[in-house]
Amino acid sequence: MRTLGQFFAALCAILFVISTVIVLLLINIEAKAFSSATYKQAFADKRLYERMPSILATALTSTMGQNINAVPFLRALNPQDWQDTISMLLPPEELQATTDLALDSTFDYLNGRSSSAVISLLPLKTQLAGPSGMNMVLQILSLQPACTAEQLTQMALGLLGGEIALCNPPSEAVGLMTPFIQSQLQTMTTIIPNEVTIIPGTLSGTPQDPRIRLNTVRSAIKLTPFLPVLLLFAITLFAVRSLADWLTWWGWPFMIAGVSSVLIGLVGSPLVGWILQLFVTNQGTIPIPPVLVSSLAETTSAVAGQILAPVMIQGAILGIVGLGMAILAMFLPRPQIDPFLPQ
Repeated sequence: MRTLGQFFAALCAILFVISTVIVLLLINIEAKAFSSATYKQAFADKRLYERMPSILATALTSTMGQNINAVPFLRALNPQDWQDTISMLLPPEELQATTDLALDSTFDYLNGRSSSAVISLLPLKTQLAGPSGMNMVLQILSLQPACTAEQLTQMALGLLGGEIALCNPPSEAVGLMTPFIQSQLQTMTTIIPNEVTIIPGTLSGTPQDPRIRLNTVRSAIKLTPFLPVLLLFAITLFAVRSLADWLTWWGWPFMIAGVSSVLIGLVGSPLVGWILQLFVTNQGTIPIPPVLVSSLAETTSAVAGQILAPVMIQGAILGIVGLGMAILAMFLPRPQIDPFLPQ
């Protein structure tokens, strides 16, 4: 009977080691992968803040193209024009602040703290209304083909107020155009929205809300630590008859699970990064705004490192505790087993 109990205890110990390693990974993925702070650090590590002009340019091109009231000059700008504009107007610290706000908004949405996600355009509008805006318009015009006589006539009649093509005016006309440009810049700042929605809230609070399935998975992950606890209880039930037994039957699984977790933390970054990239790029799994998908996908290796760092620490603590228990068990006397009792 005792031999059978030890067999089941050994089976539970193996399952404990496997489940503990998996639980440590899942718990840390749930804790880290849905925090904007994790991605801010990853953006800094991967120098992805420099990509923000491209992300904002994509969002603005779409927004201006759909806005029938937009100044023709704005609707005529292509994504590259917007990207150059944003790079000229926003210094690196402003770009980082704007990116951080977009990440905060995205993960507030994923964590149920808001019904939509947005990117703020207020820093861009502030710069556009000042001297930087004037320089930006002149810079964009200088990159265009030379103006035709018809385009110059249109500029003379209202500059950017009509349906005109972008063109490069002669240098002698720039001074005359300055008041018109300044006037149109003021109009632009009122037309450009304060923020661009990157995840609409139309489905929030409905049965079709994409976060419902995600929240179910996250809730299930939070319950997984009960499995190793139940397995420890089963080990105790099947095999522990003394303090030495308890230290042995708990100590070795603790130590093996801890060492395994440390090893996975050291070499598992590519695998965890691949899993995260799969979730990020699969739009049906996690509702991430399309304009951020490519950038977030590039952060997965850095995010994996942040996830595995606490796994290694927790594994090391578990391993040290298990080693201590196993060593202590070696110095404790074991109860004598009566050879006439059923084994």
